[in-house]
Amino acid sequence: MNQLKLHGLLFVGLTSAFSVQAETKWVTVAKSDGSIQCESSGISPIAMKEYLVQAKIPAKNARCGNNGLFYTAVCGAKTGRLNLFDIPAQKLRAASKLGFQRLRAWPDASETECEEEAAFAGNAAEISINGIGPAVDEDAYLKVRETIGEAVAENVISRFIVYGYGIEGGFLGCVQEGSFVEPNAFSDFIKKLRAINADPSTTAYSVTAVDKCETSSPEIDGVE
Repeated sequence: MNQLKLHGLLFVGLTSAFSVQAETKWVTVAKSDGSIQCESSGISPIAMKEYLVQAKIPAKNARCGNNGLFYTAVCGAKTGRLNLFDIPAQKLRAASKLGFQRLRAWPDASETECEEEAAFAGNAAEISINGIGPAVDEDAYLKVRETIGEAVAENVISRFIVYGYGIEGGFLGCVQEGSFVEPNAFSDFIKKLRAINADPSTTAYSVTAVDKCETSSPEIDGVE
């Protein structure tokens, strides 16, 4: 009887050990950073990691990569940049619901150095946030408005013009740097705008450098 108990304890111990080993198996997942040539630098790995954390998915080793696909060098096109993370294998299904995939889904993908966002060189920018069929991402829209409001209150921008409002919510507008602002204050403001992550399945969002804000509205599809 004692021998049977001993064997039983050994079996339970081994089972527990294998369970711990399975729980600590990590796999690499990736997701596009959403960057668009000439328009948006996308979302950083650190910022994207928060989506995993909020979903109670442990993540480590946040880093950058490229999916290895070819994209034409033209404004408005994608870049192929990825954000990479290591997560527990048993959390793959939960991560896939957030749009993450195993890195091996891109056979030619590779890790790359993360690109530091260059200081915004212009003194004006057009902001476009519009619903693309479904209604606009309300959280992102409110964050854009709040960020602009703070810049107005702090005199970072001297002009904010709304050219029109989107059919499915949102707007197309322009912001212009104030005359007496601290160095890099406008650039930091633009970085805050570009760091806002709008749901790409419902919303088209871009922050684009322009020479100056126009006094008349440009013709843009989806904006009245």
